Amino acid sequence: MPDYPAVLREAERVLRPGGVFVHVGVHPCFCGGFADRSDAEAVVIRPGYLGTGRTTTSWTDQGLRDKVGASHLPLAGLLNVFLDAGLAPERFAEHGAPTPVVMAVRARKAG
Repeated sequence: MPDYPAVLREAERVLRPGGVFVHVGVHPCFCGGFADRSDAEAVVIRPGYLGTGRTTTSWTDQGLRDKVGASHLPLAGLLNVFLDAGLAPERFAEHGAPTPVVMAVRARKAG
């Protein structure tokens, strides 16, 4: 999504007090344009991971990212946009082996 912080602000706006928002997406650390997964046993994070915004950086030319681009937030940036939107993260989950490819966040609107 090109402006995920705006998505979270809108979610916070429409949720009732105490309402829950669940994010499930690619893991920003281990599955993205900066995560070289060519060796499943040793994911390498390439330069640029800490940057934010639109990118066409990709470790492979076999996907869509290098052709159409994608939005990127490093892990801290992703978690902070929940707080900035007024959503309090409650639980986190990762899935994938041997290295996570999916990350989930459950967050609640103050209430």
